[in-house]
Amino acid sequence: MQVDFDVAVIGGGPAGSTAAGFLAQQGARVLVCERERFPRYHIGESLLSATMPILDLLGVMADIESAGFVKKPGGTFLWGRNPEPWSFFFREDPGGRPHAFHVLRSQFDNILFQHAGKCGAEIHDGWRVVDIAFNGVNRIEIESEEGVRRSVRSRWLIDASGQTAMIGRRDGLRKFNPFFKNLAVFGYFEDAVRLAGEIEGNILSCASRDGWFWFIPLHDGTTSVGAVIDAQRFGAAAKDGSVKLYRQLIEGSPEMSERLNLQKLVSPVRVIRDYSYCSDRFYGDGYLLAGDAACFIDPVFSTGVHLACLSGYLASRALGTVLAGGHSSEALASYDRRYRTAFERYLQFLYFFYDHHQDPESYFWQARKMLHPDSGLQAKEGFVRLMSGGADWQGDAEIAAALEQRHQKMEAATARNRIAAIPGADIFRVSRTRAELEED
Repeated sequence: MQVDFDVAVIGGGPAGSTAAGFLAQQGARVLVCERERFPRYHIGESLLSATMPILDLLGVMADIESAGFVKKPGGTFLWGRNPEPWSFFFREDPGGRPHAFHVLRSQFDNILFQHAGKCGAEIHDGWRVVDIAFNGVNRIEIESEEGVRRSVRSRWLIDASGQTAMIGRRDGLRKFNPFFKNLAVFGYFEDAVRLAGEIEGNILSCASRDGWFWFIPLHDGTTSVGAVIDAQRFGAAAKDGSVKLYRQLIEGSPEMSERLNLQKLVSPVRVIRDYSYCSDRFYGDGYLLAGDAACFIDPVFSTGVHLACLSGYLASRALGTVLAGGHSSEALASYDRRYRTAFERYLQFLYFFYDHHQDPESYFWQARKMLHPDSGLQAKEGFVRLMSGGADWQGDAEIAAALEQRHQKMEAATARNRIAAIPGADIFRVSRTRAELEED
């Protein structure tokens, strides 16, 4: 059956635009449909230096560097057993990059979207997908803001629709993670007191009794400030009055209240719920899931855009192989394995990082210790139990001793501002990303 495109992409965020750009560079006929008009708002503003090689390979780095985004040399944490703030710097990564960026996603995502167009993809913003059908080829119905409809046939479909997760919701693929059953309440401030000196430009992640805060300086003069809290405890309050809750959370954090003037809140207060999940599979008949449409975890280490860009690259490699005549089953299974492995590495590190925080009076942190990892990771159950420090290891002296040894290494590393010495922190190195890109 004749098709209009080799690949149709739902969503013009980092995953969709990255995949489209790479595929178009390979000569594929690609369509990208983004339901909103650029520039459009999106949360997730802090990047990792490990993402820079992907953007370099895509050929979009010059546009990003010229956009004026705040350079991010690393991160500063008020977290864990160490009562003093500690920092890490991307310059510590051998062969890495000295900085990443804090970005306005409305601007950053548009750069990637327009770049996909420059690479040869057909791009449309303000067009939403209203129906998907598959019968040997994909048939998607798209509709413009003006109500104009168009039917498109494509050999392959990439669902990069973010947390909308069109196919994941349709097919019941998403499984939410009970360990990170959180919600985020966030907004933007003018004239916030930012970090200074060599940590100027760092993201600040600050643990509190009720959860933790992010504090991200942006190049438009505003600062993104979000509180990650327990969904069960605060869900009703977030629904009934998010502004009131947001102010209460800030006032309850000495670090945040000193840096913020509540009268300088210059945005709506937004809420994201139930945002830690993973899909049972990342592919099916005629499609791949990429970025947040496939999986997402707690944002404490700013992994969202990185994983989205990585998935876009890996999706382009998989479908490029298929379009060139390769075996689809092998290519799709390889994509699932490679992206899932990267996702689980960050997930396992976060279990350990959350467990390291000590606050016996905090409902949030004690609740996390009572939970155990998602059963979806049973194949690595022993390792995850070790990482999580949850109730599963209680009574097992060997695992408890190994976990305590990991905590001691983390204490020593944070005392010296050396995140590279934290067990498992190699996942943030540029060399790890390069290995993921080059894997056969």
